[in-house]
Amino acid sequence: MSDHVSPITAAAPSRPPSAPTSSVAGGAKKKQRARLRHAAFTRTPVLLAGGRKAQARRRRRIEINHHELRLPALPDALDGLRITHISDLHTGELLMPDHLPHIIDTCMRQEGDLIAVTGDLVDLRLGAVIDPLIEALRALEAPLGVHLVLGNHDYLDDGDQLAARLRDAGLSLLINEALMVERQDRRIAICGIDYAHKPRRLARLVRDTKSAAGSAFGKADLSVLLAHHPDAFDAAHRYGFDVTLSGHTHGGQVTLSKARGKKGSIGLGSLAFKYPRGIYRRGDSYLHVTSGVGSWFPVRFRGPAEIATLTLRSGDDVVRDVSHP
Repeated sequence: MSDHVSPITAAAPSRPPSAPTSSVAGGAKKKQRARLRHAAFTRTPVLLAGGRKAQARRRRRIEINHHELRLPALPDALDGLRITHISDLHTGELLMPDHLPHIIDTCMRQEGDLIAVTGDLVDLRLGAVIDPLIEALRALEAPLGVHLVLGNHDYLDDGDQLAARLRDAGLSLLINEALMVERQDRRIAICGIDYAHKPRRLARLVRDTKSAAGSAFGKADLSVLLAHHPDAFDAAHRYGFDVTLSGHTHGGQVTLSKARGKKGSIGLGSLAFKYPRGIYRRGDSYLHVTSGVGSWFPVRFRGPAEIATLTLRSGDDVVRDVSHP
């Protein structure tokens, strides 16, 4: 596969990239609730454990998972394309800034052609983590680029400042925007939407972002949507996206049983989310929900931190898990 990759065009966002924080995060009341939640479920356990919770997080193994997705219309030139998917860093008191170099190094070792970072870069307080976070993200490299969207936690302190700093650092932050890249004369539409959780809002963002891409979207040989909340998939598959990448769920955080039922493993994720973790398919459209690397709650039970790589294959076959180390 040729390494020649060139940007084609960036579509105008359907609304200003740095939307007022209050419009997304719910304003001062939601900030206050976030601070109370942080004090009760993040800071207090860390203090009671004398910092051992954060140190344990440093030592905890990150699961490296590989999946193959079969796309009937994928051109042979894009067969074998690798997307490395990382999400939910929650940089703060549990996943501290000095943990980031190991995470970035692990991500780079997956040798993805494209790296997608699907939100919740910070947990709550931006000021203490913004500089090392940006330094870490700038160390990520991939032939087709490193592309990011924001999650709900990214707006809890100052989403406007975070977005501005990411863009000032030259990072590809997509907020209701589409970017076209090319490999071996084949076009790939990489789209990203702002955080939302209500179905109608998510559907509107997906629709408007596709519209913003204009005729270029229809000419793309592959379309990828980055959306922090996995419920965006309900609209993404209707609007013709081939692959949707999401986080937000932490894999359910606490999973009581790995026995798969109608909604997957039994646990908090299956109770709270339609798409808790893993691969979902509707027609020829796929969703991957990663359990993410960090979290705001210090306990994960059968919901391990992960970095995932998706290998896209031409043809119509079942999804295959290549390995689960």
